[in-house]
Amino acid sequence: MKRKDANPGRRRKQSVVQSNVKPVKIVILGSVGVGKSALTVRLLTRRFIGEYDVTLESTHRHQIEIDNEFIIIELTDTAGENSAVKLNHCMNKGDIFLLVYSITDHKTFDEAKRIANYIKDRKNADSTTMTLVGTKRDLEHFRSVNETEGSELAKELDSGFYELSISDRDGYQEVVDMVKACVRQHLKREKQERQQKTNNSSLGKMKEGLIRKTGSLRRKSVAF
Repeated sequence: MKRKDANPGRRRKQSVVQSNVKPVKIVILGSVGVGKSALTVRLLTRRFIGEYDVTLESTHRHQIEIDNEFIIIELTDTAGENSAVKLNHCMNKGDIFLLVYSITDHKTFDEAKRIANYIKDRKNADSTTMTLVGTKRDLEHFRSVNETEGSELAKELDSGFYELSISDRDGYQEVVDMVKACVRQHLKREKQERQQKTNNSSLGKMKEGLIRKTGSLRRKSVAF
C-alpha cells in the first residue's frame, strides 16, 4: 500500500533548487517621495510603510523563486539628488534599473525620463535592463501623468513599463510579479549572451583548425 505524504507542501518546496548564477543587482532610482523605499520594504517584508528617512541609501540581499530556482537579488534603494556622480556609480554596479515616478507628480516623471536617457546614453540599456515604474495608482483622482505617457516613454526607451499601487491590498503581489519579470528577462539575456560567446568560441576553434589543416596540406604539397 502506497504511503500518503503527510506534508505534500514540503515535497514541492524541496523541488526548488538554489541557482548557481551570481546575484542580480537591482538599483531603484527616482525623485524623493515617489515610493522607492516603500517598494523595497514591500518586497522584503510584505508590509507597507508610508514614511522613511529620505537621506539614507540602503542595499538589501533577498532571495526570490523564479522557475523553481532560488535567485539572490541585491536591491539598492537610492537616496538624495540624482547627480552625474551618483548615476555613474549606480550604472557601474547595477544589472537592472527600476526608474520610479509618481503618477500624481509630473515633475517626478520628467526626472525619471532624464535618468533613463542618461543611463541609455552611457550603457547598453533595453527592456532587460531598464523598467519604468509609475507608483500611487490608487490616487487616480490626483493623476497628472497619463498611463499613455508612461507607455509611450517606455517604447521610446525600449524599456519595461508598470503602473502599480504599493499600498493596496494586492501591492505586495504586484511588486513581486514586477521584480520577477525583470529578473527573468535579465537572466534570459545573460543566458543568450553566454550561448553566443560559446558559439563564437566554437566557430573560432573550427576556423583555427581549418587554417592549420590547410597550412599542413600546403606544406605537404610544396614538399612533394
